[in-house]
Amino acid sequence: MSDNVSSWLIESEKIDYLEDSDDTDADPDYVDCANEHIENEYDDSDDDFSESNVSNSNRSIIIPRSRSRSRSPLPEPSYYLGKDNITKWFFDPPSNKIRTRRRNIVLHLPGVKRVARDAVSILDCWKLYFPNSDIDNIVKCTNIYLDKLRQNYSNQSNLRETSNIEINALFGLLYLAGVLRSNHLNLDDLWSDDGLAPPYFRAVMSKARFYILLRALRFDDIGTRATRKQIDKLAPIRTLFDNFVTRCQNNYTVGENVTIDEMLEGFRGRCSFRQYIPNKPNKYGIKIQALVDSRTFYTANMEVYVGTQPDGPYKCDNSPMSIVKRMVAPISKTGRNVTMDNWYSSIPLSLDLLKNHNLTMVGTIRKNKREIPPCFLDTKKRTLNSSVFGYGEDILLTSYVPKKNKNVLLISTMHEQGDIDPESVEKKPEVIMFYNQTKGGVDVVDELKGEYSVSRISCRWSLTIFFSLMNIAGINSQIIYRENTGKILSRREFLKNLGNELTKPFMINRLQQPNLSISLRQQIIKMSGHKTAVNVDQSSSSGSRPK
Repeated sequence: MSDNVSSWLIESEKIDYLEDSDDTDADPDYVDCANEHIENEYDDSDDDFSESNVSNSNRSIIIPRSRSRSRSPLPEPSYYLGKDNITKWFFDPPSNKIRTRRRNIVLHLPGVKRVARDAVSILDCWKLYFPNSDIDNIVKCTNIYLDKLRQNYSNQSNLRETSNIEINALFGLLYLAGVLRSNHLNLDDLWSDDGLAPPYFRAVMSKARFYILLRALRFDDIGTRATRKQIDKLAPIRTLFDNFVTRCQNNYTVGENVTIDEMLEGFRGRCSFRQYIPNKPNKYGIKIQALVDSRTFYTANMEVYVGTQPDGPYKCDNSPMSIVKRMVAPISKTGRNVTMDNWYSSIPLSLDLLKNHNLTMVGTIRKNKREIPPCFLDTKKRTLNSSVFGYGEDILLTSYVPKKNKNVLLISTMHEQGDIDPESVEKKPEVIMFYNQTKGGVDVVDELKGEYSVSRISCRWSLTIFFSLMNIAGINSQIIYRENTGKILSRREFLKNLGNELTKPFMINRLQQPNLSISLRQQIIKMSGHKTAVNVDQSSSSGSRPK
C-alpha cells in the first residue's frame, strides 16, 4: 500500500513538471532540456513506472516528446529573393482552384464609334480627322503669313490669299507624291514638261504656287506665338495636334491588346527637343509616344516629347511611368492589355496599372531592376532554351535563354501560369509568344507611314509633325472606311483615291480662270472628268502661261 501511494505521488510530480514545461511562452531550449531530463528519469526508474503499470487515462500525458538537444535544420525557402532583399518570387504558381481573377474583361467593344459610323466615302473618313474647322484655321494662319511674305516680293501673283479648297488640293498633291514615292523628289522633276513628270501635278496648280503654299503653311497665329511659347514649347502646332488626338479617340475604340512605343519623325533642323535614337531608321528627329491597336494598327493616342516644359499648364513629368499613365488614359478601366518594351516597363508600373486602371501589362524589363533575383540573370549554368519562372502577387517574372550567355526577361500581369508553348520548337514560354505577337503595333504604323509618306525635307519641326499627322490620318481613315463599308482596298489605292478627291474640286474651279492654256485646260477636263467646259476666248488663252 505504501509503495503504491509513493509511486502515485512521484507520478503526479512528473505530470506537473511536464505541464509547466509545455507552456507556450517558455523558452524552447529550456523545454528541450526539461524533456531530456524527464526521459532520463524514466530510463532510470523502476519497473513500477513502466508503461504497463500506468492507467489508460494518463498514458497520453506522461509519454515524453522525443526532442534532441541539437536544433533541426531550417526548411529550404520556397521563393527567390530579389536583389533588394525584399521582393519575393515564389517557385510554385498560384492555385487553379480559386476564383478566376477579374482581368482582361473588355468593357467596351472595339470598333468604330457612333460619331464616325456615317462616314462611307474615302473623303468623309479623312474629314473625321481634318474637318473643315481645322482646315479653316490653317487657311487663316497661312494667310497671315502670306501677308507677311507679300511685303518682300514685287511679283505678288503667287502670294495671293489661299482658300479652303486650295489647301485641300495642296494636301491631295502631298498624298499623291507619297503614292508615287516622290515625296523627296525635287519639285522641278514633278512639274517638268519633258514628258517624264506626271501631268496631274501641273493640272492642279503651278509649281511656284505649290512651293509658296508649302512655305507659308502655318497652324497658329504667328503674331501671338512668342507669348504662347513662354509656357509651351509645342505652341506652333499645339491646337491642331491636340484636336487631332482627340478625334482619334472619339472615332474608334481599340481592341483588347494595345502597344505603347515611340515614333521618331526624321528631322535634322534646329529644335530644342530633337532626339537621337540609334536603333531607329532616322537616328535624329522628333520623338512621339504613341498608343496603337496591336491588331488593326489604329493610332489612338499620341504625345510629343518636348523635354522639360516651362512652368505652366503644359509642364508634366516625363518619367516612363508618368508617360504610360497619360497614354493609357483613354482605355483606363476597360480591362485591356498593354504591351511595351523595357524603356517603359517596371514592376511598380505593372502593379499600378492592374490595381488602379484595371489594365494588364506584358513587357520586357531591364536587368538592372532591383526586384529581379540574381539567379534569373545568371546564364552560365543555364541550358539553351531553358526558362525560369517566378510568381509574385498578381505578376509573373520570366527568364528565357534563347542563345548562349544571353537571356530575355519579361514581366506579365496577364499570365498566371508559366507555361511553355507546345508548338514552339525553341520551347518558348507562352508569355514570350504573346509579347512577340503584340509588340509591333507602333513599328507597323511606322512602316506604313514610311511606305507612302507625304513628308518633305523641311527646316521647320512643326511641319514635320504635321506630315506625321497626315500619314496617320491616312492609316486611321482607311481603317474606318474598311469597317464602315466592308470594302478592302490596298493602301496605295486608298491614298490615290483620297488625293484625287482632295484635288478634284480645285481643278474644276481652276477652269474658271480665263488665262489657262488650251492644252492645260484639256488636261484638267480629262483628269477631273468635268463634262461641261467653260467658254473662254481661245485667242486670249493660247499665249498665256499656265497658273
